[in-house]
Amino acid sequence: MSETHLLQRAIHQLFRDGSARPRKGRRRASLIQALEAQRAHIRQICEVSGVVGLSLAVVDHGETIFQENMGYRDLANEKPVTSDTIFPIASLTKSFTTACINRLRAQDKLAFNDLISTLLPEAKSQDSVVAATITVADILGHRTGLQKADSLWLGANGEVMFDMDQTASILSQLRPQTSIRSRFLYSNIAFAVLGQLITKITGQPYHLYLKEHILEPLGMTRTLVSKGDSLVDDCSLAYSTLENRDPYNVSLPAPSADGAMGAAGGLRSSVNDLIKFYMALMRSWQEASRARREDTAAVKEQPVFGDAAWLFAPLQIMETPALREKSYAGGWARSQLPTTVGDIGVNPGLVGDMPILAQGVNSCLALWHQGSLVGATSFVMLFPETESAVLVLTNTMALNDAADWIGQLLVETLLDSPYRNDFVKLASLSADRALKRYIELTDMIEEGRVKDGPSRSLSDYTGSYVGLEGLFRILVIEKHGQLNILFQERQSQRYPLQHHHENTFTWFMSWDDQIRRSRFINAQPAFYFIHFEENSGQEITTLNWKFDVAMTEGEDFSKKR
Repeated sequence: MSETHLLQRAIHQLFRDGSARPRKGRRRASLIQALEAQRAHIRQICEVSGVVGLSLAVVDHGETIFQENMGYRDLANEKPVTSDTIFPIASLTKSFTTACINRLRAQDKLAFNDLISTLLPEAKSQDSVVAATITVADILGHRTGLQKADSLWLGANGEVMFDMDQTASILSQLRPQTSIRSRFLYSNIAFAVLGQLITKITGQPYHLYLKEHILEPLGMTRTLVSKGDSLVDDCSLAYSTLENRDPYNVSLPAPSADGAMGAAGGLRSSVNDLIKFYMALMRSWQEASRARREDTAAVKEQPVFGDAAWLFAPLQIMETPALREKSYAGGWARSQLPTTVGDIGVNPGLVGDMPILAQGVNSCLALWHQGSLVGATSFVMLFPETESAVLVLTNTMALNDAADWIGQLLVETLLDSPYRNDFVKLASLSADRALKRYIELTDMIEEGRVKDGPSRSLSDYTGSYVGLEGLFRILVIEKHGQLNILFQERQSQRYPLQHHHENTFTWFMSWDDQIRRSRFINAQPAFYFIHFEENSGQEITTLNWKFDVAMTEGEDFSKKR
């Protein structure tokens, strides 16, 4: 054999034996350098958006290769963010709830096609079609078709507006917005009901089941499941951004895993803890995929996640028509990059067309989600085929979804996309647009307002108004010649009513007043109008409020006598 052939064989053997690892090492070093170079852009996004503090991590082939912490967890006392700082993670909680549901599926305690009305009769819909149809999978995939009604549960000061044992009953009162399984329609209330379902099946409160069967086996010691855990060291405060872009310290979000809405968005955690969950999840998925490739019969339910393939199985198309996949699994959006992402946050409403993420890269499966509460936003994207991930947590409800922009910036860096989006510019545009949109909203609400007050006495409007089978109450009172409205009859949810025209009033307020009340800003004018209606005897008997503006007829609340 010639020396040339011997050399060729030696080179071939080097690559076959994996001795090309130095190339991987060089690639890793180059990637880390590229991520470090993004620090300036991340700071710029935080500045134009109004973010007080953030923590992030990038995982490449099963190893955490980059972590960064910026700003403060406590601005007034200048306490910095660390990778162990605990933030509310909002809707990132949903993937944990799905993991619990999948464990019960693996144990034959439920099936994804089981009817909710059978498993949890108190959640049986008032709509006969929905009651006879809606399944566990329908809730997991946000395909129930029921109205969102987020304003029913999320009030000022981060308060949850009803008790945990009322969640299923609230779901039963929601009306169909579209036919079941016809399109993706995100529903926090429906997802929260899964927590009650877990409790009913296991006899164990949702938060304790989650802690015992998911968090503790993974060593997640800095993931908090109850309000009583709030005194743990290194927890972040919560902030929102004022009109002048200054930060404002708001109330910590009230949802917790041991209360109402907990299964939809109640967890608090840190970057270091969440990376444990995401790495274990991807490895479990890899094991299930490998077993299926080698021998379908060899697929075994994993002790923590069951068969992880079920966790990532698509349940509902999110976007039609779409050139590439964009669907929803339980607690995860699925996209085939390159494509647009970010649909679960506010950015699409601020920039119009979202940018195509990772243009020019080879097609790959991305699993992602976002979370947002007043005082916290988050972003995660997994690439299970390579066990890679990007995670961003912030402690600020900024002018835009800054966690989304920063996450997408890091994804393009991780994937070495040949065509890069200008996420600093997008952050600036979306922040400016948020403030401009509120000015436009103010103008729309002022349109048609009459200068004279109502033609009848203010006392005619006062009283207690009841709707949703008594689950939600609205109190209208008069004090010093001013009407006030109290949602759920709570002083903490009290707002002045300004006359608009005839028997119509508004409870609209300035941007900064919304921020100081720790409100999630709703940009739909109809949301802020209250219509009082008369009977044939011209007596006020009904109050109509469009708490979900997608339901054009609004909700009638009857005046108690």
